[in-house]
Amino acid sequence: MSVVAGIGQIRYRDTCAEIKRFFSKKKRVVDWKCSESQACEMLLRVNTDIIPAYVKGDRSKSVLFDACRLAKQLKKLEDCWKLMSKVWVELLSYAAGHCLAKTHAQQLSKGGELVSFVWLLMAHLGLGDQFRIEAGHVRAKLIVQK
Repeated sequence: MSVVAGIGQIRYRDTCAEIKRFFSKKKRVVDWKCSESQACEMLLRVNTDIIPAYVKGDRSKSVLFDACRLAKQLKKLEDCWKLMSKVWVELLSYAAGHCLAKTHAQQLSKGGELVSFVWLLMAHLGLGDQFRIEAGHVRAKLIVQK
């Protein structure tokens, strides 16, 4: 275990040293006073086409270059994740809205589950088929079918 912890400390120390060199090179940051978004932009501009071993050799244990490569790959997937999250929310709200209110009430009495909590939130906001505002009534009315 001590060997693993030692490697972690070496990686941390080398990564901190590389970050300091990276930002101090060419006066990129004066006294580390740049915004987080500016620092991210600088790191995303790092050329990652070269294999890490050619850049840092085998002596450095820094993970900064690997982190830059990973960040670029994740940035490419960002639009995909946004679409997936929208689809997931749509499916979750559909499932919550199309279950019987009796089923949700039973689940809530047992501690609940995510779909029941989404249903409850939708009910609170007046969303879904369970709630309708009928003509002449000021309040939303809960429609529970037996």
